[in-house]
Amino acid sequence: MADSSQPVVPGTVSPWNEDKIYAALGDPVRRRLLLALARGGPQPGAQLMGGVRHRLSATLKHLAAMRAAGLVVMRENPRDGRKLLYALSAAVPVTKTETGAVIDFGFCLLRL
Repeated sequence: MADSSQPVVPGTVSPWNEDKIYAALGDPVRRRLLLALARGGPQPGAQLMGGVRHRLSATLKHLAAMRAAGLVVMRENPRDGRKLLYALSAAVPVTKTETGAVIDFGFCLLRL
């Protein structure tokens, strides 16, 4: 898992577990979930399932795999205490550029 106190600097060793990141991003549903969270911010699982066109149980399993890789965290929903929100981990290195957002893990670059 990433140490959020150490940003990824080009030319240095990444704090991310490459195998876990590649496994998490190797699935198209998980990539769509990552994009939805990067673009739309924290969201409940039920809202995310609509964007990936899967049942809630399947969506939650994908989110659990992303949590295990350190990509996603769960937060309490301030508007509805019964539902949890899923959000990108603060350690996920999202950078805004002129052409859009980029996530750079040091060994893998995603253009959003």
